[in-house]
Amino acid sequence: MGSAMQLTELLDGLGYSDSPNFLRSGSQGGFQQAVDFGHVFRRAHEQCRLHGVYSLRHAEHVGRDTIVPVVYVCEADDEDEADRIHRRVWNQNVVPFLIVVAPRAIRLYSGFHYDRQEAGADPELAGVLRAAQGMNAALGFLEDFHAERVDDGTIWQRWGDRVTPETKVDWRLLSSLNDLDAWLRENGIEDPGVSHALIGKYVYLHYLREREILSDKWLAEWGLEEGQVFGRHAQASAFWRVVEELDERLNGSVFPLQPKGPDRPRQEHIRMVARTFRGGDPQSGQLALDFGLYDFSFIPIETLSVIYEQFLHAPQTDGSASRGKTQGAYYTPLPLVNFMLEELDSLRPLRQGMRVLDPACGSGSFLVQCYRRIIEQDDEFHPGEPMRPARLRELLERHIYGIDRDEDACRVAELSLTLTLLDYVHPPDLRRTPRFRLPALHGTNIHQGDFFD
Repeated sequence: MGSAMQLTELLDGLGYSDSPNFLRSGSQGGFQQAVDFGHVFRRAHEQCRLHGVYSLRHAEHVGRDTIVPVVYVCEADDEDEADRIHRRVWNQNVVPFLIVVAPRAIRLYSGFHYDRQEAGADPELAGVLRAAQGMNAALGFLEDFHAERVDDGTIWQRWGDRVTPETKVDWRLLSSLNDLDAWLRENGIEDPGVSHALIGKYVYLHYLREREILSDKWLAEWGLEEGQVFGRHAQASAFWRVVEELDERLNGSVFPLQPKGPDRPRQEHIRMVARTFRGGDPQSGQLALDFGLYDFSFIPIETLSVIYEQFLHAPQTDGSASRGKTQGAYYTPLPLVNFMLEELDSLRPLRQGMRVLDPACGSGSFLVQCYRRIIEQDDEFHPGEPMRPARLRELLERHIYGIDRDEDACRVAELSLTLTLLDYVHPPDLRRTPRFRLPALHGTNIHQGDFFD
């Protein structure tokens, strides 16, 4: 049986085909109606062959598509493609369960758990919860994922213990960043601000690179090659050059670092961080972190913002309180952001012409989601098609404002909003609009200071 026929039979058998809670790609009332997740679903459709998403909807907001994603249903040609899809879905960090239909087997994965599967390893270690050949066998082990079981909540009686935060991409990446920070602090960087900034820079650089914003063309213009900035042979001079050029090209700095002075990161620090992020085995096994698990082209901007905010506010290696905690700073989880915005929208719908102000914006989670909503209700927005950068800039400058006491948080908020703008541009390195300049948000839309002053 072909995968298309298998897929149709599976959706019918699970009761998804006729359910209004199953959002299909390209259909009326499909992904484009999912206000907070449309951009995530569209990317999964393009790169993971996502066919549909089974979701929970708030009873009072069914017509407005307030959703909680529960199950992705994807197609694959073989087991290797199924595993690649699983890794990408795990990096998206939005759905607890993934069903992949392939010619030889139908697999159920944990969307919040992924590890590289070694030869002979237990499949559950790689997040494969169940697999079976044949439709009857598959429908048998997927009985708990029937539409009725999801809708009435009985799915969680058996599978709730499989949804654990410790294995999600944000927790795993945060743990890896903290381990790398500890290595730097033990090997010559005394100032935690310098260590955080260097690691933050490489999160930023990998995101730009894997999202094709920091393109080969940009590097060539600056006389650089990829290996000079990324990987085990990274050079300090190339690192500082790309940092300087990006600050100018993107109209703002994030994670400021000084190239000179006693506290600057040295060649060995830059190379260690670069090779660790590349995913290769660091020198002599001193720091065994598998950064190859992470795909920054799939980790949403909003998730990266939260990860950095948590990283910034993590306890110091000497046991002292973090800077964030001493300033009373706490991050807001994204599901709570979406819930609060939806409740606000039910009272006062967000529309163009309104100005949005977050007086304690942190890394910008609320502002990014508001900006996305404004973009996706604009007349120029059409799913899957790029928008004019000038229009995206206008929407950002006219509508989105934030204040925070923490300068680093302000810089992350500015970066997050800039990257959100570029998310709607193709190609994202702005080759088609070389004269376009990204907005300078610092001190205009995003202000460092105390709101009560």
